[in-house]
Formats: sequence, structure tokens, C-alpha cells
Amino acid sequence: MAAPVEAKVKASTAAAAVAGLALWLLSRYVFHGGVPPFAQAEIYIVAPAVVTFAAGWFAKHTPRPAAPAAAPRVPASGPPLMPPAVAP
Repeated sequence: MAAPVEAKVKASTAAAAVAGLALWLLSRYVFHGGVPPFAQAEIYIVAPAVVTFAAGWFAKHTPRPAAPAAAPRVPASGPPLMPPAVAP
């Protein structure tokens, strides 16, 4: 069974989709299909990155169940391990 998707991933994914839609609307209705070259980098690269980062940052952390205790390691072969010597 697959692990559930964490809240931070869901929030970032939704924010990226909303940012893409907002940029499309901005391009179509504000710039009328032609975004000026000076604004392209800020609009198409920086804006989605900032929105997605902020959504992931502010979303609540999904708690994970405690990991099972690890079994002690036993060497596969060779002499037994000796404890470190204690100085007098």
C-alpha cells in the first residue's frame, strides 16, 4: 500500500497549479497575449517558485508513525568485537 501524500506536498502542488492559472490569466487579460521581455523572467520563473515555496513552508507538517526499533548489528564473520580499552 502506498504511503499517504503529505500535506506540504499537496499544498505545494495546488499552489503551483494556481500560480500557473494566474500567470495564464495575467498573460491573456493584462498583457493581451504578449508578455514584455523584461517581465518574463520575473513572472514565469520567480512567481511560481515563490508561491510554491511559500505554500510548502506554511503548510502543516504531516506526522509520521514512529519507526520500529532497529535490531542490533551482528558482524557476518570474523572475531567478536571488543569494547574499547579504558585508560587507568
